[in-house]
Amino acid sequence: MKKSNIADINIEETDKARYTPGDLVTINISIRNNSHEKIADGLLKLQAVHLHQVIDTINYALALEAHESKTMSIEWQAPMQNYQGYLLCIELTDNRGMVVAQDTIGVDVSSDWLKFPRYGYLCNYGKEEETTKKIAQMNRYHINVIEYYDWHALHHEPLPPQAKKESLGDWEDWAGRKIYGETLRDYLNDAHDRNMINMAYNMIYAGTDSFVKDKDNNDTQASSWQVYLAPENDKGEGAFIFHMGFSPSGNGSLYIMNPLNSDWQHHIFREQNHIFDVLDFDGWHGDTVGDWGKVTDALGGPLGVDEQGRPIDEIKDTYRQFLNAAKEVLGRHYLSFNPVGAQGIEQVNTSHVDALYTEFWPWDNDREGIPYDTYQSLVTEIERTMEESRGFSLDGKGKSLAVKAYINYYKSTGTMNEPGVLLCDAAVYAAGGSRLELGNGNHMLHLEYYPDDRIPMGEVLQQAVKRMADFTVAYENLLRDGQITTKNKVEVEKYPFSRNGQSNTIWVYTRADKKHEILHLINLLGTDNIWRDENGDKPVPICAKDICIKYYTDKEIMQVFMASFSVNQGMSIKLPFEKGQDMEGGYIIFQIPELSYWDMVYMHE
Repeated sequence: MKKSNIADINIEETDKARYTPGDLVTINISIRNNSHEKIADGLLKLQAVHLHQVIDTINYALALEAHESKTMSIEWQAPMQNYQGYLLCIELTDNRGMVVAQDTIGVDVSSDWLKFPRYGYLCNYGKEEETTKKIAQMNRYHINVIEYYDWHALHHEPLPPQAKKESLGDWEDWAGRKIYGETLRDYLNDAHDRNMINMAYNMIYAGTDSFVKDKDNNDTQASSWQVYLAPENDKGEGAFIFHMGFSPSGNGSLYIMNPLNSDWQHHIFREQNHIFDVLDFDGWHGDTVGDWGKVTDALGGPLGVDEQGRPIDEIKDTYRQFLNAAKEVLGRHYLSFNPVGAQGIEQVNTSHVDALYTEFWPWDNDREGIPYDTYQSLVTEIERTMEESRGFSLDGKGKSLAVKAYINYYKSTGTMNEPGVLLCDAAVYAAGGSRLELGNGNHMLHLEYYPDDRIPMGEVLQQAVKRMADFTVAYENLLRDGQITTKNKVEVEKYPFSRNGQSNTIWVYTRADKKHEILHLINLLGTDNIWRDENGDKPVPICAKDICIKYYTDKEIMQVFMASFSVNQGMSIKLPFEKGQDMEGGYIIFQIPELSYWDMVYMHE
């Protein structure tokens, strides 16, 4: 972080997670003079960099007494160009004009969060929650949309009848956890102050026990909206019920409703809109429990018919119709959706849902029957999602998939395993996706029931994930702004390499857009390609040094740059290169100084 031991500078945060073009960006920093000598004629220089180009420079005179510490805020006005990522670099020079400390941070200038969504979560709503502190911690990771997990009373009745806009009161969720309405409201307000979007979590098709049985144990009208397992379904028989766990109120089971039943749609859409009348949520984060095979409605018939009039006998084939109907009723409010296991994701990709999101499990398969267990399997789905959603996106470039994938699932002690987290992040971000892993302040998920999460990040991982967050914001225009995967031939000297992320190789992954050719190098040397790292024992990749790359291209490359979250504080490094020609075509040769986890090379004419 620092150039010497004379001084330290740390960029604590920017005041918002996202800025609209022309906004004033406030950067909060702390500085310390570690020396015995006063810095009388110091200079604080802020440079705003887009990729490798410095677009703005601001200088501030600064004096520091010996061993003095100081906190201060400086301002930078964001450019008017929309949907751009920047890296802000702040340097401190001493009396002799020598750089003695520097730090960087990413800034996203986008008028709409949907272009570059960065998901986080909240799950605790107790009376004494430090809402402002938690939101500030999430802001440091540039999270711009929050999933409020299990904030509600019951799935079929998210807000209890007594909750009013003027007097929210408190309530219990299905597990008996106390939810304080004013805490929830404080979170919403604090998040909006940081320019974050608030999404109210709820299943799209679930009612709990009291929804299908009245107090005398008689069937309610809603019981006729249920889904039943088909006779040939090997997962069981009877009503489709998902058991969550023990509930003090007896509401520990989810009874799955038919998403295409018009009475159910009317009920749940009314309940969701009632949420917006009472609380300042921005949208609905819809959830499911995954694919359970063939089912029927309560009368034993199909769930409905598809757009071609064919009968539907799997819930995953109802998603597009349900989501489009929900979007019409929700009006200006956002809708995001989780087709668990990516089952039915093709329906979601071609719907009018605002944001794409999927919880991956290694036992689910993609449309070709390939398990979602490797890094490559995640990358393939992210690529396909962006392609399929192009016609339904803001700018025709496709939607960036938010990936929820639980790392270190069976770990019960210690801290999150750094290589497991960082390698999965690298694969997802390189492909143009994003991650849902951070939230509830400074926590990281490793289980599907968020309140049970007890494995913290260690200090080293925290710093690495912050650098990763800065990097993916600063280079969002090279990562998820219309890039496509290419088949450019790549050769790596001295080290084993692969095109599909095989274990114990350097994974070479090529992408391109209208201006750039891009090469991602992900380090799997000495480790495997399984993303889950269940027990947290994935080894740190073997660091590769002085890597000679031969990259084939038919473009007339004029400049080559390398950037990495773990090198040079994310700032681009210009690489010398040589051109050549052989039987395979034209190529360039350049050298990567070091690969720890993930390096990105970008080239242009």
